[in-house]
Amino acid sequence: MKKVLIVIIALILIGIGAWFLFGSEKTEENGEIGLSLTDILGKAKDVTSFKYDMIATVPGETAITTKMWRKGNKTRTETTIEGQKMVYLMDMDKQLAYTYFPSENTAMEMDLSKTQEVAGESPTEQSGSVMDYNPVTLGTEVLDGKTCLIVEYADETGKTKMWLWTKYGIPIRTEMTMAQDTSVVELKNIDFGNISDNMFELPPNAQIMTIPSFGL
Repeated sequence: MKKVLIVIIALILIGIGAWFLFGSEKTEENGEIGLSLTDILGKAKDVTSFKYDMIATVPGETAITTKMWRKGNKTRTETTIEGQKMVYLMDMDKQLAYTYFPSENTAMEMDLSKTQEVAGESPTEQSGSVMDYNPVTLGTEVLDGKTCLIVEYADETGKTKMWLWTKYGIPIRTEMTMAQDTSVVELKNIDFGNISDNMFELPPNAQIMTIPSFGL
């Protein structure tokens, strides 16, 4: 189960990084096929909020479905691990993140700016470095009724293959191969409707604990 959590966290960070990095670029809504990788990723700028189900499949483990909401620089993630529901809230503007346990009404607060000092690059910067690995375009494919550009790149952790929905610039399928094991994440039930701001807030009576900042 620990392996599943590591893969899910890695894929969430890749998605969040791509959202914040490439969402700042603006492109024209011309034909989808033939646009460059940067053009397609730049279309995320036009998506101000959306929600979806993320299905993660790891070899030898049961698939896990995670619900995600994104609006501006805020994200909400809900998943259930071994019968316990967990909610992860992240606010990039405030550089704060919370892991909330509804059954206990408790939350752990993390200062993302201090974490960066210890861990190095932020998730956004790590994902942004993908372009330094010279991603290769493999072609296009219609997946779940959506036209996708398929790209692939390799880094020190392994190989990543993405199906980018050309209409919106978001990856709807990601394959990560590490140590010859391939994990797959797919996005389903994508909804681009408006999301209420309170979806990204803790309950007012939640007990908050601060995670130690490693002596910082």
